[in-house]
This record gives sequence, C-alpha cells and structure tokens, in this order.
Amino acid sequence: MLRNKNYTLLYFIILLFLLGCSAERKNIISKAYHNTTARYNAYFYAKNDIKDIKEIVKSTADNDYNKVLKIYAPIDSVLASTYKEQVDDCIKKSSLVIQIHKNSKWVDDSYVLIGLARFYSLDYVNAIETFKYVNTKSEDDETRHLALAHLHRTFTDYGEYNNAIAVSDYLKKETLDKKSSKILYLNQAHYYQTQGDLNNMVVNLVKAAPLLKRKDGKGRIYFIIAQVYQDLGFDSEAYNYYKKCIASNPEYELDFYARLYMAQVTELGKSGDLRAARKHFKQLLKDKKNVEYKDKIYYEMAEFELRQGNMDQAISYFKSSIYSSTNNNRQKGQSYLRIGQIEYDSMANYELAKNYYDSAVQTLPPDFENYAQIQERQQILEKFVNQHNTIHLQDSLLNLSTLDSVAIRATIDSYLAAKAEEQRKIEEKKKIAERRRQFTLANEDSGIGNATGWYFGNPSAVALGQTEFQRIWGDRALEDNWRISRVQGNLPSIETGEMAENNVEVLEGTQEAPEENTTQEQSSEANKLYAQIPFSDEAKEKSLNMIKEAYYILGNIYYFELQELQNAALTFEKLLTRFPGSENEAEVLYQLYLINKTLNRSTDIYKNQLLEQYPNTTYAKLLSNPNYTEESTAANEQLKVVYKNAYALFKNEEYKLATQKLDSALNNIAETVFSPRLRLLKILIVGKTENINLYQYQLSDFIEKNPDSDILPYAKELLQASKNFQEKQQRLLGTEFVKYFKQNHYFILVYESGKNLADDLSQEINDFNQTLSNNNLKTSNLILNEKYDMVMVTGLGQKDDAAKYYEKFINTDAISEDTKNSKFYKFVITKDNFNIFYQTKDLEAYLRFFNKNYINGL
Repeated sequence: MLRNKNYTLLYFIILLFLLGCSAERKNIISKAYHNTTARYNAYFYAKNDIKDIKEIVKSTADNDYNKVLKIYAPIDSVLASTYKEQVDDCIKKSSLVIQIHKNSKWVDDSYVLIGLARFYSLDYVNAIETFKYVNTKSEDDETRHLALAHLHRTFTDYGEYNNAIAVSDYLKKETLDKKSSKILYLNQAHYYQTQGDLNNMVVNLVKAAPLLKRKDGKGRIYFIIAQVYQDLGFDSEAYNYYKKCIASNPEYELDFYARLYMAQVTELGKSGDLRAARKHFKQLLKDKKNVEYKDKIYYEMAEFELRQGNMDQAISYFKSSIYSSTNNNRQKGQSYLRIGQIEYDSMANYELAKNYYDSAVQTLPPDFENYAQIQERQQILEKFVNQHNTIHLQDSLLNLSTLDSVAIRATIDSYLAAKAEEQRKIEEKKKIAERRRQFTLANEDSGIGNATGWYFGNPSAVALGQTEFQRIWGDRALEDNWRISRVQGNLPSIETGEMAENNVEVLEGTQEAPEENTTQEQSSEANKLYAQIPFSDEAKEKSLNMIKEAYYILGNIYYFELQELQNAALTFEKLLTRFPGSENEAEVLYQLYLINKTLNRSTDIYKNQLLEQYPNTTYAKLLSNPNYTEESTAANEQLKVVYKNAYALFKNEEYKLATQKLDSALNNIAETVFSPRLRLLKILIVGKTENINLYQYQLSDFIEKNPDSDILPYAKELLQASKNFQEKQQRLLGTEFVKYFKQNHYFILVYESGKNLADDLSQEINDFNQTLSNNNLKTSNLILNEKYDMVMVTGLGQKDDAAKYYEKFINTDAISEDTKNSKFYKFVITKDNFNIFYQTKDLEAYLRFFNKNYINGL
C-alpha cells in the first residue's frame, strides 16, 4: 500500500515537471529544459552543418601563392550546389529550435545559422533579411552584434559596399565581445581586399590575429599579413609575420611558402647574409618533401638573384623553374613571363622576348592577374619584332646586292652554316632535356631519390643504373681506360699509309649520304635567299619602301603602345634622316615635336620644319593655332550634324536635297578632319544618280586629294569594287552595244586632248543649255584616253528626247569647229552603252552603232 502511494507521488511530480516544460511557460524549469534540448539536439546539428560547409569551401580553394591569398575562398553556384544538403538540413534543424523551443535562448542563434546557410547558398537577399531580423528582434546584444558582423560580409559579397560601410561604422560605436570582434575584423579586412586597399586590410588583420585560434586558420592569417606587408615594402614586418606563421604550425604547404618567402624579406647587410639566404634556398631544394615545389623554389631563387643584379643567374633559375614545373602551368607561365620581361626591358633582345611572351600567353590560365595586359604586350611584341626583322632583313639584302656573286655566295654559306650549328645545339639541348625527363620519371617510378636509403642498397636503382650505363657505353670489361677501350678495339691498327688512307675512305664513306643531303638542303635554302636579293632598281626601291614603312610603324609602336619616348624619338629620327620627304614626314615631325616637348628638350627644329614644308596640314595648324583643336572640334560637331541629316536623306533616296545640304556645309563650315566624310557621301550620291565612270573619276580624285584621311582605305575599297563590277558587266555584255533605249541618255562631245578646250567647251555647252526649257541638264568633263577628252551632258531623258537635243545642238551650231581649229565627235548614248563605251574606249564602234540606230531614224 505504501509502495502504491510512492508511485502515485512520483507520477504526480513527473506530471508537474512535464507541465512546467511546456513551450508556452516561462518558468525556470521550462527555460532550463528547452535551453538544454535545443542546444544539444537541433542547434548542435545545425551548427555542425555550417562547420561542414566552411570545410567544403576551404578545401576547394585554389590558393595562388604568387599573390596575396584571399581571406575567404570565393563561392560560386557550382560550389554552392555541392553542399545543398547541408544548407537544407541546417535551415530545417534551426527552424525546429525556433518552433519547438521558442523559449530557448538559442532561438536568436538559430536565426543567425539560418542567415549563414542562406549566405553560403548565395541567397543574399534572404540572408540580409534574416540578419536584419536578428538585429531588430533580439534582446541579446552579443547575438545582435554577431548577426551584424555577418551582415557586413553579406553586403560586401552582394556588392552593396555602402551598406557594408554603414554596418561597420555602427559597430565601431558598440562594445563587442571577442567572437564578434574577431569576425568583424576579418570581414572588414575582406571588404578592403575587394577594394584593393591593402593598408586598411592589414590593419584589420593585425587586430584579428590575436583573437584567432589555430583552428580558425591563424597561420593563414599570419601569412596573409606577411604578404601584405611585403607588398607594401615593410620587409621587416613581413619577416616577423612569416616567422609567426611557421611558429603556428600550419599545414605543410603554408609552412613551405612561409619559409620560401622569408628569404625574400631577409635583411642582406653583409656577404654572409647572402650566403645564408642562398643556403636556405638550397636546403629547401634538398628537402625530399619539396619535390613538387621545386619550380616555385627555383622561381624565388631567380627573383632573389635578380634583386642582387645577377641577371644571367636569374634567367638560369627561371629556366630551371620551367623545366621543373610538370603540373603547374600557372608557375611555368609566370617563369616564361619573367624571362620575357628581362629579355625586353634589360637585354633589348626583342625576338627572344617575344618568344617567351608567346609561351607565357599559351601557358598561363586566362584568370591570371593582368592576363589581358600580358596578352596585349605579346601582340605588340609580335608586331614590333615583325617590323624590326623587316628592317634587318631588307638592309642585309640591300648590302648583299652591292657585292659580287662570289662574295654573296660566301656570305650566304657562312650564314647558313652558323644557322645549322645553332639548330644543332638546340636539338642537342632538347635531347638532353628529354633524357633527363625520362630519367626523372624512371626514378619516380622505381623509388629512386625517396627516403629508402643508400643508392647501392636499392636494387631497383642499381638495375636502372646498369641499364642506363649499357645504353650509353655498351658492354665493357672492368679495366683501366674503360671509357675508350671500345673505341680502341674498333679502330684498326694504322701500320701503313695505304691502310690509313683506306680507313679514312671508310669513315668518309659512312658520312657521304647525310653530307650530300645536308648540302642539297643548304643549296636549296641558299638559292631562296639569293632570289630575295634586290638587284634591279625596282626591287631596291621596293625594299627601301619596306624599310621606310617598318621604321614608321616601329616608331608608332614605341610611342603609342610601349610608351617608350626615347626609343620612339630615335626611330623617327632615323626615318627622317634616311627617307627625307616621305609621305608621313609631317606626322613624324609633329610627333617628334610632342615627344621632345614631353622630354623637356628643344622642339624648334621640328616646329619650324613642319610649318615651312607642310603649312596646310592638320599638324601645322595644330602648332600655329593654339585654339585649332577647340575650333576644329566645334566645326566637327556642326559637320557631324549635317552628315547625319544628309545620310538619312541618302538612305531615303532624296539625293538632290542631300547634295544641297552637303554643298552648303562644305562651303560655309571651316575645313576639318571630318570634311572628307561629307565629300565621300557626295560621291556615293553620284554613284546612285550618275554613270559609273563619273563615280570612279570622283573616287580617284578623292583618293589623290585626301592621302591622310582615315577613310582613305574605304574609298579605295569602293573604287576597286566599282571597277570589279564594271569588268564583270563588260564580260557579260562583251563588246556589243545594247539596243535598249528606254533609259536615260547622255550627250557626248569628244575632242582632241592637249588643246586646253575643256573650260571653253563646257561654257559654250552650258550657254546652249540655258536656251532650253530642261533644267535638269548638267555638264561635266571626262578623260576618254590619251588622245581624246570629252564633255558630257546628263539629264536628257529617253531616246526621243535625246534625239531632239542632238538635232537642235547640230542645227544651232553651238560649237564652231572652225574657230576651235579642232575636230569634234558628237553623239547621244544610253547610260548602259556609255559604260561599255568608256570601258572599251572604242569610239569608232560606237559611232557606227550611233549612225545605225539614231542618225538613220532622224
């Protein structure tokens, strides 16, 4: 009975406890229960999900130790998809805490976890809303500060930098605990890293470092601080933080790079310091754990020697880095790049520099820092080397052209022999490199060089050594002078002169075929070189023009693309001295004026020569009129407006109105560099409204009068396209004139050239046209051939109207042949037939056609 009473009491107590644990109650029992169950159940697992996500992000980071490491590894959608399960689980578990344990003190922390889960899933908008919710609803300052610290990074990664600054400014006024301070300092450093502000970045990292534990990546932060200090030029501070990084016992890769970079910032006051630094590098090379880092070690050794002024040794180490790099294209490409920079900047070996830049661009990944600029420099060097080689080759060929044939052949043979020897050395180096590579691979496969012990205690190593020995030396007995024993054994005894001669013949016979092939190849190449030598005056002129053009392009590359003013000035001076009066002389003089003005040197010689010899050029106007640019710019804007309107009319086939606008602008607005565009548009209208020959004539005239215009190539293309079309039409039509008269006609008056009749005849025909009622008649002059010129009247209409014009012109006797003392041919012709006539120049053939189809019908 007593036992039953005890059970009843126990049940009653349990019931009271359970009722006290209700989520709706706020008593001590309820809070203790929900705090405990929330923390060690759902919240615990949600927090572990965030830890797992951070580890995944950290493990996928591609650390490029050639530049300052990122504080946080970048996150993209591909990476985020790999931990979607953890994100969903974190949100689910955190939501359980919020819903079931609403009285728990872990509710606000669960909201923070949800915000982090959304941040890592790149759901920045909802992450921001979640962190803001915690800030406004939480009564716990520590949790609010933590949420705001995470909000700062979310704003940064979302690109809302002003909001990130606002959060930072607010938290500076608050008193933060250690955890929130640590996160805020790191996030602020992350913000400044995205902005490229290394000073403020390192300030925040230095504040964060003492708050970090090893599990927080303290060694990595020390390393980043050291990198930033090194970039800022504070080598002593960098050295101290590299030491701190090593002392924090980080993972091996970080430890290796910290030890490697320490040598860069070591103070070198004495020769002993240099020896110690070089010894440090060699120790790193000898360490078997650093086999995969040899390319990086050699690279840093090269940079070290470069700072000491040992350029040749630096290049040698860079090449060793390239050779040692088997699976790190980023490092290999950077070594190619550094050699290219040295060969160009310090050695002036442009072709070799170009080759190394080619290799760098091919090897470096596109996301490499400043890759676009490297690629641009490579392209510039390619153009540069082409022009440089053109000058060198053409000068050499011109020099050869002054020699006799025997001397020419001797020079070519000497050149080809040197070239063959150079190629032989290159091939030999390739073979040696390949042999080393194969030997290295064999060593790796067999375990040679690992920590297994002494060479002769490793059977695989000994066997491989024996095989390699036999491959090179063959089977040999262990005896004195073993290196030459095989040779001595194979050579016959030289007892008599006859036998010696026979032996020589045998040796020469074994080499005869290869020598013959080599001779044939060299002879063929010699013939090719000989064929390039400019012996004729025409060939020499062509060669000189190539040199002239190359100097001009080379000077512009120096000036505009490489920004090397001194070299640009020297190149332009060579151009002026060697090719006075060239077509680009005005421009070159102007550029020399600008270059010497920038270099604070005298400019009078270039200014005076430009103003005296080329007073009407744009370059002279820029010198003589300080306001020319402003005035020209204003006029340009006016012309652009006119051009835009006229072009719209042209597209709408309102040719007459378009021509009027263009004429008005060209007559009333000052001449500028834009004016040729209006003239070319006028010519395009002629192409639409007049015959093709007038169109071609005006294009040719435009090309001749606007040699410096930037639209000159376009005008040349138009002219060539027109000629191609005309030739095609002529092939289709043959030499037959077309008997289709329902089209516009022209009146043509052909006269003998060389008598200066063009102006008089045009005036007399214009006077005749004034007596007619047709206002569409237009007169123009054309050259038919060397013997005849002609006056053409357009706007006659079809055959009947043209015939009436012709009859009236003849009957009126508008042109008196007697007074002109010249013979004239007068006829009317269709537009299509005129194109055929102008192409064939066959006056007699058309006169027969005209008499048959027009005169007989009058």
